[in-house]
Amino acid sequence: MRSLLILFPLVGLANLAVASESHGPPDSATFETTVKPFLARSCTTCHGSRLKTASLDLEAYATPASVAQDAGTWEKVVAKLRRHDMPPVGLPRPDEAEIKAVTEWIEAELEQAALHAAPDPGRVTARRLNRTEYNNTVRDLLGVDIRPADDFPQDDSGYGFDNNGDVLSLSPVLMEKYLAAAEKIARTALFGAGPLKPSLARVQARTGKIQPSPTPLHDYDVTGLSLPNALHATHRFPVDGEYLLRVLLGGFRPLGSEPIQVGVWIDGRSRCWTSTRWAGRPSSWTGRTCSASSRSSARR
Repeated sequence: MRSLLILFPLVGLANLAVASESHGPPDSATFETTVKPFLARSCTTCHGSRLKTASLDLEAYATPASVAQDAGTWEKVVAKLRRHDMPPVGLPRPDEAEIKAVTEWIEAELEQAALHAAPDPGRVTARRLNRTEYNNTVRDLLGVDIRPADDFPQDDSGYGFDNNGDVLSLSPVLMEKYLAAAEKIARTALFGAGPLKPSLARVQARTGKIQPSPTPLHDYDVTGLSLPNALHATHRFPVDGEYLLRVLLGGFRPLGSEPIQVGVWIDGRSRCWTSTRWAGRPSSWTGRTCSASSRSSARR
């Protein structure tokens, strides 16, 4: 029995040093001797219990703990004071030293509250692999290129992407497919691919329509691969072997004209050539077959 070794990449975390202005622990006495008198002289006339301008009552914050509990409001207060938006124009403006002392105490109080608060990292999405990522991961880790995810349900898309973790759901049907794929992958990785049964695959050309050419071409690619009428399609051959190719053509051509030459190429190499035969009417068509060998992979 062959042993399997799966290596998990190690993620290194680098320490990022961010230079920022830090304040020392706030002094509770400063709140009583400096902050509250400042608010009473410059702020609570409008933002007090009587007027509550902008729905703000600064008199309700009677202790340092009450300031720390409403960080959003006091961050706005600091921004207004530093931009000199408050007190408004026309009212006495406090000294810069007094504004600096008040804003620094508020910031220090908010910093201490943030340090002791319970961390909130936010919601982390449990992301799963989409079908393409699943196939590539199985192939890279185990060397099994059987594309098991091709049998999975179609992936959901969000904002134009099918690898968005917030929209990649895990339905009961997909879980059943996961379990079946796991058994198949493990069996193939340990004992190799089992014998394949003959199967039929229909490949539709992307262009879908042959454009008419009213004037004959005198200088062109003799292979026909670069002509506008060339039809290209991609098919994945699961294993090396002999394959039977059948080409079906349809269209109109004048009576008595020469048979159309049809060539089958795989990855730029000619595999077989044949001529069409017309049965009864100019608009009828028949299928021609030829055999070709190919190695396992996607071929065009």
